Amino acid sequence: MKRYPLVLAGLACFFIVTFSYDQLNARDTIRVSFEDFVAMATEFSANLDAQKQQVHLAENRVKQVRANRFLPNLNLTTAHGLVPGVKSQMDLSPGRYYLDPNLENDWENWGIFTQAEISGIQPVYTWGGITNLIQAARKGADAAQYEFDSDKESFVLQLFELYQSALFVQELERLLENADEQLDRAEREIERMRDEGDVSLEEKDVFEFNIFKAEFQSHRNEVQQTSDFIRRSWDLILSGNGRTVYLPEARFLDPVPVQIQEINFYKQSALSNRAELKGIGAAQEAAQYGVEAARSQYYPSLVLGASGGFGYTPNRPRQTNPFIRNNTNFISARVGFGFQQNLNFRQVRTQVQRSEIQLRQTRDYRDAAQDGILLQLHDTYREANITKSRRESKREALRIANEWLRTEQIDFDIGFGDIKNLVDAVKKKMELELDVTQLTFDLNLKMAQLHRSAGLPLEELFPQTSDE
Repeated sequence: MKRYPLVLAGLACFFIVTFSYDQLNARDTIRVSFEDFVAMATEFSANLDAQKQQVHLAENRVKQVRANRFLPNLNLTTAHGLVPGVKSQMDLSPGRYYLDPNLENDWENWGIFTQAEISGIQPVYTWGGITNLIQAARKGADAAQYEFDSDKESFVLQLFELYQSALFVQELERLLENADEQLDRAEREIERMRDEGDVSLEEKDVFEFNIFKAEFQSHRNEVQQTSDFIRRSWDLILSGNGRTVYLPEARFLDPVPVQIQEINFYKQSALSNRAELKGIGAAQEAAQYGVEAARSQYYPSLVLGASGGFGYTPNRPRQTNPFIRNNTNFISARVGFGFQQNLNFRQVRTQVQRSEIQLRQTRDYRDAAQDGILLQLHDTYREANITKSRRESKREALRIANEWLRTEQIDFDIGFGDIKNLVDAVKKKMELELDVTQLTFDLNLKMAQLHRSAGLPLEELFPQTSDE
């Protein structure tokens, strides 16, 4: 009997890195559907939470760029300190001290100096520069969201495999129980033939039976270890508290109820629905907007500027001449239109070239990703069809093996049976049952991978469960 791999070892590493672990010490049993399983695992996934922050960062970038629409340059500067007063030897009013060429500091008269200046520039027309930057940031946020969706879909595919693995183990345990009954019956027949001194019983047959039984026990141990691993994994990803055992809602491992469609159906779905392609498409649009934003720097931007300031020091008088300004005691304001132009055209040209390279890069990425997705789709489609065909063949072989076993059992019941034939029939039936179970598990995974490659939701693959 050949060995049957149950789950990929990589699942263990993935979930150990992604989730916190509590030792299983179950008391209650809760059966969960696949949809609930995904919802619970997603809620406790630290890895998805970390990836979601990339989406939040991209959204924050959109808000940051949008803030450039209104007063992107608004500055306030203040200054404070102690300054001496002034004194004049001439007979001048304080507002005309500027006429005294020998004006002196009055070191015996100190005052608190306060000054504040505010300035702002409001873009009026930028040749689409700000608008294109906002659109580029918006498409970048969309690309981040699609990337998150792709990671989540891959995560759900791994959850599907783990959920199916639990059903697979349940089915294997059921098959082993049935096999125990068949082996016990064969062993009782051997003991009866020994007691009766049946000359048709050869020692070779007895040894072969005992060897088969010992190998069967090793498979039982393997299934038990795998079952323990699956249960611990479930408790791990569902953040179990050690008092609850989670089991699949379904009681049997059945093939998914969805039939394999024509390849063109999956190709069209992949090109329309794959989050990776949508993300690259959004990145391509972002790069196109980035090119337009860079090109806008070739032209001068029309801006509205405004500034104002005041300074106050009680021991220094304000001067009345409009052309004379006392920087320690004044009030000023101005507003007007102007132009801003980056005169380093070599720098602008380099930035435009960089943006154009990024645009071509996203186009190449999209073509490469599309080719890769279609190749993956064709390969998965082929494997799904092969697995389906193998399962159908094994099911037919199992039907024949069941007839063979029933025939041998009837022969024993009427006293004409051959123990070697009975053991061979039991072995073949067990092997084929395991083959069919393994191929059912493989087919479900291939169908899930096919739907993932086509960008279709996995929830529709899961069979309707029954408590019967």
